Amino acid sequence: MIRKQEFFNIECDNCSSMLDEETWWDDKETTEGLLDECGWKKLGDRHYCEDCWEYDDDDNIVTKDGCKYTEDGEEIKEG
Repeated sequence: MIRKQEFFNIECDNCSSMLDEETWWDDKETTEGLLDECGWKKLGDRHYCEDCWEYDDDDNIVTKDGCKYTEDGEEIKEG
C-alpha cells in the first residue's frame, strides 16, 4: 500500500538550517512549540535558528538578515 502523509519541520529563514534534520512532526503546532526549547525564534512570520539572532544592548532581538524586533516579536522599523 502506498500512503501519502504530510509532516512538518521548520527551516531558518536566514541560513536555511532545519530545526531537526532527522525528525519531522505530524502537526504545525507541535513543531512550532519546540522553537523556544531549541533556541529558535519566531519573529513575525519568519523563523530564525539560534545562530541567526541575538540580543543587542537594548535587549532587542537583532537577526543576521538585518531586522530588529522587540522581545514580543514586534518588528522595530528604523528611520
